[in-house]
This record gives sequence, C-alpha cells and structure tokens, in this order.
Amino acid sequence: MVDLCNSTKGICLTGPPGPPGPPGLHGLPGYNGSDGVPGTPGQKGEPGINGKRGKIGLPGPKGDQGQKGEPGEMGLPGKDGMPGGKGARGAKGQKGDANNDVILEGAKGEPGPPGLPGPPGPPGPPGKRKGKAKAELQENIYSSKCTGETCAVPNDDTLAGKAEDRTPGPSKKAECVITSVGSPVHFVSVQQTFGTWMREPANISDERIWLTMHFSGNYIKEYENSNALLNDSYRIINITGFFYGCGHAVQNNHLYYQKGGTNDILKFGLDKASMGTLPMKNALHHGRNYLFSNSKTYFNIAVDEKGLWIIYASSTDETIMVAHIDEERFSVIRTINTTYPKSKAGNAFIACGILYVTDTKDMTVSFAFDLLKEKQIDARFELRSSQSVLAMLSYSLRDKNLYTWENGSLMVYPVHFGR
Repeated sequence: MVDLCNSTKGICLTGPPGPPGPPGLHGLPGYNGSDGVPGTPGQKGEPGINGKRGKIGLPGPKGDQGQKGEPGEMGLPGKDGMPGGKGARGAKGQKGDANNDVILEGAKGEPGPPGLPGPPGPPGPPGKRKGKAKAELQENIYSSKCTGETCAVPNDDTLAGKAEDRTPGPSKKAECVITSVGSPVHFVSVQQTFGTWMREPANISDERIWLTMHFSGNYIKEYENSNALLNDSYRIINITGFFYGCGHAVQNNHLYYQKGGTNDILKFGLDKASMGTLPMKNALHHGRNYLFSNSKTYFNIAVDEKGLWIIYASSTDETIMVAHIDEERFSVIRTINTTYPKSKAGNAFIACGILYVTDTKDMTVSFAFDLLKEKQIDARFELRSSQSVLAMLSYSLRDKNLYTWENGSLMVYPVHFGR
C-alpha cells in the first residue's frame, strides 16, 4: 500500500476494507477508580433467627446479703409420727417437793355463796311478843317452807341473818357487772404455748373437756372428764377444714370455730355429722392483721347468759365489733360497733351481756361495753400479774369462772360480780 501511494506521487487510492484481524492481546489492567458517593441506607431488615445458646460462663462474685423478709404464716401441724423405742432408764432423781406441774389443790379460794337453808331446828323458848307482823316475819326466816337467800341462817353468833336487819339487795344490773377476779387456780399444764380448752357451758352433767393444740390444726382432743385430762387420755376428732386462732367455743354439743383463711365461722357437730357455715362480712380474717395479736386470733366466740356471740374486728376501721347469733338458725341477729380500736386490745370475753377487753399486756381489764344497751360502762379491774402469753380468755357460764390458757398452763379465775 505504501508502494502504491509512492508510485502515484502522493495520490493514494484506498480499496475496500479487509476482513477483521484477529483480536489483539489483552492490555494491562487499569488503576482502581476512586470510591463513589455512599447511597441512601436501605430499610431495616427482619431480625434473624436466634443463634445457639452459648456456654455458661464462670460464676460472678458473691453479691451482698439482702434484707431479711417477713416470716410466713405457720403451716398446718404434721401428723403424729410413729412412737419411738423405749429409752434407757434414767438415773434416780432427787426427792421433789410436795407439789408438781399438775396442781390438784390450788390456793385457798374466795368464800362461796350462801348454801341452802338447813332443816328447822328445835323450837326455842317463848319470847316476848312485839307485834304480829314482826313475829310472822321472824317465823318465816327459819321455816322449812321458806326458800332463797333471805332464809339463810347465820353460822355464827351474829344476828346478820335476821330479816328486819337486812338492807335492800343490789339491783340486777349491779349483779351483772364484774368488779374483780380472785386468785387463779392452776388446773393442768401442757406443752403448747397456744391453745383452747372448752367445756359445755350449760349442761352440767356433761363432764367432757375439749382441747385444741396450737393456733391452727385440723383436729381437736376430747377428754371424758378432768381425770382423763390429768392422765392425758383422749380421743381425736377430725374437723372440717382447719381451725385458726384461740377463740373457739363449745355450745350444745357443737364446736364453733373460724375456718382458716376465710371469714366463715363453722358450726361442727361433735357427736352427729352436721355442719353449718356463717360468713362474717366486713371482718378481718387473714394476713397478719389480727383481732388479738397476742393469741393469733381473728374471731373470738363467746357464750354467756344472753346467748352466743362472735367478737371480731371491722375491716373498714379496725374497731371491735360484736355479733349476736341465733344459735338455731345460725344467723346474725344484730351487730354492735363498740368503736373501741383493736390496737388497744389484748383479749376479751363476754359475761352477762357485757364485753370486757384487756389491755395489750393482758394484765388489766381496761374497757367494758354493755352489748344490750350499746353503751360503754365503768368497769376496770386487774386480771393477773403474770406477763406470760395469754392465748385464751373465756367466761364459763357453767361455773361463772374465767378460763385461761397462759403459756401452756390451764388456769381458772373466780369472778366477783358487783354487790
């Protein structure tokens, strides 16, 4: 081609393009370009699948000790275990005193009420006549036809029994107000700090005694009489649910108690299978907010001359309430608000329609309330000098005494009504 162009003296003629030649060799790669501008971030993607759990690491250092929590409620007592084997005979002890834990004879009690009139004595010498009316009255005093306290014959040389020297007796109201209690008589001791002992209040011929051990349980012990209690000879009665507190009562062969954890008072037949339930509305009945903290009690059931009562604390203002109960229908007749705060009370009992409340140390009766007239009355007296745990305090219609359970000692206090 160069030769052709040269032969034509600079005039170069071109022909048609030839076929493409083979591709040349690849050139060397170029230099990397600079980074471009970052694009807009995309939307957040869905979370991925959880990975496998890693191995447990080494334990960390021990932390500081936390604060001590509140103690929980006492659980139900377990069943009695199998009796253990007979132990070895112990060494002979020293000779003890005349008395022991079971004191059959207590301290000298208060003088009892006047006895029944004796038979008429032999006729005396004729006296001087001082008037028909006076002679007839004097004759009636010693007559076998006369009955009652006005016929009591003095047992000494005084003439205090003469009708003409007598002053008018106290009113019925005064005779119903307790003015003091006598020295206690120790009945028997048991191992439990908390408990209740009960007798039939009206049926004197029924000598049975019932005990609940602790402030919660699902059975009670029945003793045939006081000798059986002293010898610890009893039968077990399993009850419905479990009782709570130390404020139970027996009346007409039925046990009245709070069903634990509820506001229900149960009426349980001791001989026949019978059951009644009475819900007590607006009453404190669980937790640690007791009616009487000293005895772990929410409900205190009482029997006196006026019938069946239930003492409890209002869940509204925590004052002491009393419900009068219809025993046959097992229903509330009426409720009485004493307006007395439970925080000031240690225990309580009811006698002759009057509520008596002790102080927080259970040593003095500091408040009294007439439940029939619904008003406070003036009655304050010392109950005891001991500061032991008073788990139970109950008035017995049976013998008009106070029954107590004091740190495992069953005690009886004679009651003195106003004169």
